[in-house]
Amino acid sequence: MSQDLHKRVYKTKQFFGDIIFLLGRLPSIIKAYRSKRVPWPMAEKIMLAVTSVNGCRHCARFHGALAHISGVEAEEIAQLLQMEIGTCVNAYERLALQFAQEYAKTERNPLAENFFELKRFYGNVIADDIMLYIRLIMLGNLSGNTFDAFVTRLSGKSISHSRLYDEVIVSALAAPVLAIVNVFSSLHKRKLKNK
Repeated sequence: MSQDLHKRVYKTKQFFGDIIFLLGRLPSIIKAYRSKRVPWPMAEKIMLAVTSVNGCRHCARFHGALAHISGVEAEEIAQLLQMEIGTCVNAYERLALQFAQEYAKTERNPLAENFFELKRFYGNVIADDIMLYIRLIMLGNLSGNTFDAFVTRLSGKSISHSRLYDEVIVSALAAPVLAIVNVFSSLHKRKLKNK
């Protein structure tokens, strides 16, 4: 029985293309994280903005926890996960979050003028950092969704726009990372309950 799950999933070619792209930019990714040119709370908000579009439950929990640890208020986390760039977002962050959502909504095809506006507003270096964060979370979101499609298939249902071959390959590589993500998220949730 085929089920209609509206979350985007990976095809193997795109999955490996994204991994190769990000591995090729690993020094830039490390530099972006270390430099804090994009402050940690803003980076987590970017992750949540993209996740709100792609609907990855693993990334929502994980980056929700990281956003909380970085100082983002629970109300703002909830707003971002509902695709609302609310009043809690400051003017400096707003353009990046809107662009991140557009990038995800258009499946990586934002309007060229919006990309140029991102570069004009933040400068090339910070805009490049923002794009790296967006590409990283797209990898996480689609990997998590593809893993969930595989689990759904194992329960006797299949997702209409997902292939078993892609699900097996992506899930085999994503499962160890998703295990760590889910353990961290559970520990953070337990810690919050014990407060």
